[in-house]
Amino acid sequence: MQARKFLEDLRQRVPAESLAEYSGKIAFDLAGEQGGQYTLVISESGVIIDDGLHDDALCGLQSSFETLTRIIAREENVLMAMMMGKLKVTNQGEMIKYARILGFM
Repeated sequence: MQARKFLEDLRQRVPAESLAEYSGKIAFDLAGEQGGQYTLVISESGVIIDDGLHDDALCGLQSSFETLTRIIAREENVLMAMMMGKLKVTNQGEMIKYARILGFM
């Protein structure tokens, strides 16, 4: 699935030293043919991608795969996507912690 490859590539771009102060889980519910449901498990030892959504994820993103890739590529503004309902974020305060290291901002 394209979404899994996208998250794998994202994981490779996150420097391990930037994870030293972070730990948590982010659930991705990505719609569309190339989408899927995944959870990023972030810890000081790295990022693991699990299939499916974890109930104990600290925050979650719901969007189409295409919208998320445009946000990461800086072709679409994350705040505009949220205001237009293209991107839904649960626990926005928690997501802000991860936004920079994951390339959302």
